Amino acid sequence: MTGLMMKDLLVMRKALKSYFLIIAFYAVLAWMDILNFGFIITFIQVMLMVLPISAFAYDDQAKWDRYAMSLPLGRSKVVGARYLFVLLLSLCTLALGLGGAAFSCMFQQEDLLEMLLTLIVSAAIGLLIPALLLPVTYKWGPERARIYLYAMLLIPFVGFLLLAKADLIDFSTLNRLGTLPPTVLIGGMALLPLGALAALFVSYFISCRVVAGKEY
Repeated sequence: MTGLMMKDLLVMRKALKSYFLIIAFYAVLAWMDILNFGFIITFIQVMLMVLPISAFAYDDQAKWDRYAMSLPLGRSKVVGARYLFVLLLSLCTLALGLGGAAFSCMFQQEDLLEMLLTLIVSAAIGLLIPALLLPVTYKWGPERARIYLYAMLLIPFVGFLLLAKADLIDFSTLNRLGTLPPTVLIGGMALLPLGALAALFVSYFISCRVVAGKEY
Protein backbone atom coordinates (compact mmCIF):
# COMPACT_ATOMS: atom_id res chain seq x y z
CA MET A 1 0.00 0.00 0.00
CA THR A 2 2.93 2.32 0.61
CA GLY A 3 3.91 1.92 -3.04
CA LEU A 4 0.39 2.87 -4.15
CA MET A 5 0.49 5.98 -1.99
CA MET A 6 3.89 6.89 -3.42
CA LYS A 7 2.40 6.46 -6.89
CA ASP A 8 -0.29 9.03 -6.07
CA LEU A 9 2.31 11.44 -4.71
CA LEU A 10 4.46 11.08 -7.80
CA VAL A 11 1.49 11.47 -10.14
CA MET A 12 0.34 14.60 -8.32
CA ARG A 13 3.76 16.13 -7.68
CA LYS A 14 3.39 18.82 -10.35
CA ALA A 15 -0.07 19.76 -9.10
CA LEU A 16 1.22 19.82 -5.52
CA LYS A 17 4.05 22.17 -6.50
CA SER A 18 1.55 24.51 -8.15
CA TYR A 19 -0.73 24.40 -5.12
CA PHE A 20 2.12 25.13 -2.73
CA LEU A 21 3.02 28.18 -4.84
CA ILE A 22 -0.59 29.33 -4.55
CA ILE A 23 -0.47 28.72 -0.79
CA ALA A 24 2.71 30.80 -0.52
CA PHE A 25 1.06 33.60 -2.52
CA TYR A 26 -2.00 33.59 -0.27
CA ALA A 27 0.25 33.53 2.79
CA VAL A 28 1.85 36.77 1.58
CA LEU A 29 -1.60 38.28 1.10
CA ALA A 30 -2.53 37.26 4.65
CA TRP A 31 0.68 38.82 5.95
CA MET A 32 -0.28 42.06 4.18
CA ASP A 33 -3.81 41.87 5.71
CA ILE A 34 -5.36 41.68 2.25
CA LEU A 35 -7.00 38.30 2.88
CA ASN A 36 -8.36 36.80 6.08
CA PHE A 37 -6.26 33.95 7.45
CA GLY A 38 -9.35 31.90 8.26
CA PHE A 39 -10.45 32.05 4.63
CA ILE A 40 -7.02 30.88 3.50
CA ILE A 41 -7.04 27.90 5.87
CA THR A 42 -10.45 26.75 4.60
CA PHE A 43 -9.50 27.35 0.97
CA ILE A 44 -6.33 25.29 1.33
CA GLN A 45 -8.25 22.41 2.92
CA VAL A 46 -10.82 22.31 0.14
CA MET A 47 -8.23 22.76 -2.60
CA LEU A 48 -5.98 19.91 -1.44
CA MET A 49 -8.88 17.56 -0.75
CA VAL A 50 -9.92 17.83 -4.41
CA LEU A 51 -6.54 16.42 -5.45
CA PRO A 52 -7.62 12.74 -5.18
CA ILE A 53 -10.25 13.43 -7.85
CA SER A 54 -7.47 14.62 -10.14
CA ALA A 55 -5.57 11.43 -9.34
CA PHE A 56 -8.56 9.45 -10.63
CA ALA A 57 -8.45 11.40 -13.89
CA TYR A 58 -4.77 10.55 -14.39
CA ASP A 59 -5.51 6.91 -13.58
CA ASP A 60 -8.23 6.82 -16.23
CA GLN A 61 -5.88 8.22 -18.86
CA ALA A 62 -3.22 5.62 -18.08
CA LYS A 63 -5.75 2.75 -17.72
CA TRP A 64 -4.24 2.23 -14.28
CA ASP A 65 -7.36 0.77 -12.68
CA ARG A 66 -7.31 -2.35 -14.87
CA TYR A 67 -3.78 -3.07 -13.73
CA ALA A 68 -4.21 -2.05 -10.08
CA MET A 69 -7.31 -4.16 -9.51
CA SER A 70 -5.45 -7.25 -10.73
CA LEU A 71 -2.65 -6.85 -8.19
CA PRO A 72 -2.34 -9.53 -5.47
CA LEU A 73 -2.99 -6.86 -2.84
CA GLY A 74 -6.71 -7.07 -3.51
CA ARG A 75 -9.17 -4.36 -4.42
CA SER A 76 -9.84 -3.27 -0.84
CA LYS A 77 -6.20 -2.41 -0.24
CA VAL A 78 -5.99 -0.50 -3.51
CA VAL A 79 -8.97 1.54 -2.33
CA GLY A 80 -7.44 1.83 1.14
CA ALA A 81 -4.26 3.31 -0.31
CA ARG A 82 -6.29 6.12 -1.89
CA TYR A 83 -7.99 6.83 1.42
CA LEU A 84 -4.64 6.84 3.24
CA PHE A 85 -3.42 9.32 0.63
CA VAL A 86 -6.36 11.54 1.57
CA LEU A 87 -5.47 11.27 5.27
CA LEU A 88 -1.86 12.14 4.47
CA LEU A 89 -2.99 15.27 2.63
CA SER A 90 -5.26 16.15 5.53
CA LEU A 91 -2.39 15.85 8.02
CA CYS A 92 -0.20 18.04 5.79
CA THR A 93 -2.85 20.75 5.56
CA LEU A 94 -3.43 20.53 9.32
CA ALA A 95 0.30 21.01 9.93
CA LEU A 96 0.34 23.97 7.54
CA GLY A 97 -2.67 25.45 9.30
CA LEU A 98 -1.13 25.06 12.75
CA GLY A 99 2.08 26.65 11.55
CA GLY A 100 0.19 29.52 9.97
CA ALA A 101 -1.96 30.02 13.07
CA ALA A 102 1.12 30.14 15.32
CA PHE A 103 2.81 32.60 12.97
CA SER A 104 -0.26 34.86 12.84
CA CYS A 105 -0.69 34.84 16.60
CA MET A 106 2.98 35.69 17.24
CA PHE A 107 3.49 38.36 14.60
CA GLN A 108 0.01 39.70 13.79
CA GLN A 109 -1.65 39.43 17.20
CA GLU A 110 -4.46 37.26 15.88
CA ASP A 111 -6.87 35.61 18.31
CA LEU A 112 -5.51 32.10 18.97
CA LEU A 113 -8.95 30.69 19.88
CA GLU A 114 -10.46 31.97 16.64
CA MET A 115 -7.58 30.50 14.65
CA LEU A 116 -7.94 27.09 16.30
CA LEU A 117 -11.71 27.01 15.77
CA THR A 118 -11.26 27.92 12.11
CA LEU A 119 -8.66 25.19 11.75
CA ILE A 120 -10.95 22.61 13.38
CA VAL A 121 -13.90 23.46 11.13
CA SER A 122 -11.75 23.53 7.98
CA ALA A 123 -10.23 20.15 8.90
CA ALA A 124 -13.74 18.71 9.20
CA ILE A 125 -14.68 20.12 5.80
CA GLY A 126 -11.46 18.78 4.30
CA LEU A 127 -12.29 15.24 5.49
CA LEU A 128 -15.99 15.39 4.66
CA ILE A 129 -15.48 16.33 1.00
CA PRO A 130 -13.51 13.19 0.04
CA ALA A 131 -15.78 11.07 2.26
CA LEU A 132 -18.68 12.10 0.02
CA LEU A 133 -16.81 12.25 -3.27
CA LEU A 134 -14.68 9.10 -3.33
CA PRO A 135 -17.55 6.57 -3.49
CA VAL A 136 -19.15 8.67 -6.23
CA THR A 137 -15.88 8.77 -8.14
CA TYR A 138 -15.39 5.01 -7.90
CA LYS A 139 -18.98 4.51 -9.08
CA TRP A 140 -19.24 7.00 -11.95
CA GLY A 141 -15.74 8.33 -12.61
CA PRO A 142 -13.95 11.65 -11.99
CA GLU A 143 -15.85 13.75 -14.53
CA ARG A 144 -19.25 13.17 -12.94
CA ALA A 145 -17.67 13.46 -9.50
CA ARG A 146 -16.64 17.04 -10.30
CA ILE A 147 -20.29 17.89 -10.93
CA TYR A 148 -21.20 16.47 -7.53
CA LEU A 149 -18.36 18.48 -5.99
CA TYR A 150 -19.70 21.75 -7.39
CA ALA A 151 -23.19 20.81 -6.20
CA MET A 152 -21.92 19.99 -2.69
CA LEU A 153 -20.17 23.34 -2.45
CA LEU A 154 -22.88 25.45 -4.08
CA ILE A 155 -26.11 24.02 -2.66
CA PRO A 156 -25.24 24.45 1.07
CA PHE A 157 -23.95 27.97 0.39
CA VAL A 158 -27.11 29.01 -1.46
CA GLY A 159 -29.28 27.28 1.13
CA PHE A 160 -27.52 29.11 3.96
CA LEU A 161 -28.01 32.47 2.22
CA LEU A 162 -31.71 31.78 1.63
CA LEU A 163 -32.26 30.71 5.24
CA ALA A 164 -30.39 33.77 6.51
CA LYS A 165 -32.39 36.07 4.24
CA ALA A 166 -35.65 34.53 5.48
CA ASP A 167 -34.51 35.02 9.10
CA LEU A 168 -34.75 31.30 9.75
CA ILE A 169 -31.24 31.14 11.24
CA ASP A 170 -30.79 32.37 14.78
CA PHE A 171 -27.40 34.03 14.83
CA SER A 172 -27.78 34.82 18.52
CA THR A 173 -26.87 31.18 19.19
CA LEU A 174 -23.45 31.83 17.69
CA ASN A 175 -23.02 34.79 20.01
CA ARG A 176 -23.74 32.55 23.01
CA LEU A 177 -20.90 30.26 21.98
CA GLY A 178 -18.50 33.08 22.74
CA THR A 179 -19.50 32.95 26.40
CA LEU A 180 -18.35 29.34 26.78
CA PRO A 181 -14.92 28.59 28.29
CA PRO A 182 -12.29 28.10 25.56
CA THR A 183 -11.57 24.50 26.60
CA VAL A 184 -15.27 23.58 26.41
CA LEU A 185 -15.65 25.33 23.07
CA ILE A 186 -12.61 23.66 21.51
CA GLY A 187 -13.57 20.28 22.97
CA GLY A 188 -17.08 20.53 21.52
CA MET A 189 -15.89 21.71 18.13
CA ALA A 190 -13.32 18.90 18.03
CA LEU A 191 -16.26 16.53 17.53
CA LEU A 192 -16.64 17.92 14.00
CA PRO A 193 -13.39 16.50 12.55
CA LEU A 194 -13.94 13.28 14.53
CA GLY A 195 -17.36 12.95 12.94
CA ALA A 196 -15.89 13.68 9.51
CA LEU A 197 -13.21 11.05 10.14
CA ALA A 198 -15.93 8.54 11.00
CA ALA A 199 -17.71 9.49 7.77
CA LEU A 200 -14.48 8.85 5.86
CA PHE A 201 -14.22 5.44 7.51
CA VAL A 202 -17.77 4.56 6.43
CA SER A 203 -17.02 5.96 2.97
CA TYR A 204 -14.11 3.53 2.66
CA PHE A 205 -16.39 0.53 3.10
CA ILE A 206 -18.89 1.95 0.62
CA SER A 207 -16.10 2.44 -1.93
CA CYS A 208 -14.91 -1.14 -1.34
CA ARG A 209 -18.42 -2.40 -2.04
CA VAL A 210 -18.60 -0.35 -5.21
CA VAL A 211 -15.19 -1.51 -6.45
CA ALA A 212 -15.89 -5.14 -5.58
CA GLY A 213 -18.89 -5.18 -7.89
CA LYS A 214 -17.30 -3.20 -10.73
CA GLU A 215 -15.66 -4.60 -13.85
CA TYR A 216 -12.47 -2.98 -15.13
